[in-house]
Amino acid sequence: MRNSIAAGFAPWIVFWVVSSPSTWQWASLVALVISIGLVVPSLRKHEGVSALDVAGLVFFAVLSVLALVVERSALETLENYAQAISMGLLAVVAIGGVLIGRPFTAYYARREVPRELWGTREFRRINRVISLVWGAAFVVVAVAGFVAVRWSVAVDVLEWVVPAVVIVAAAKFTQAYTGHDDGPPATHDTAAGTTSGRAS
Repeated sequence: MRNSIAAGFAPWIVFWVVSSPSTWQWASLVALVISIGLVVPSLRKHEGVSALDVAGLVFFAVLSVLALVVERSALETLENYAQAISMGLLAVVAIGGVLIGRPFTAYYARREVPRELWGTREFRRINRVISLVWGAAFVVVAVAGFVAVRWSVAVDVLEWVVPAVVIVAAAKFTQAYTGHDDGPPATHDTAAGTTSGRAS
């Protein structure tokens, strides 16, 4: 489970669910503990860490430090937009990884498929597509969260319904695109799984 994309999303999910203007400090601390729990075992086993885990570790560490050393009155904007910012960062990780040729889903796919497939065109293409779909999903969720806070319209729909629908849709697309029901994306023609990665 530790090397699955679902585990990689865990700290972000916890932060999204728990975080609010009055609880984001605790949410970031809990998410940081989860991120450490994902990264440390992988480093000890020399397995490397995913971009998702690194982003989570850095982001939640920064938030936790800010909560400790900065007066709350100076963090009003961060308090209000913490959820949208977290989803925006996930979008950067997903889309940015594709732009530099390192889609974040490939880390998880490599744990399910033979090494000789890692460099194939099909493996790279599928991971690019899946990562872009997740990136687009994170953009939609981030924008929805921003709009809900900025203009206080349809808050429940934008902060809860839209994220749930979009994330589930991304997971369903991943399953349909790869033709498998579980595991990370690899190739259409192997026994590898897909990135089910439910984040809701």
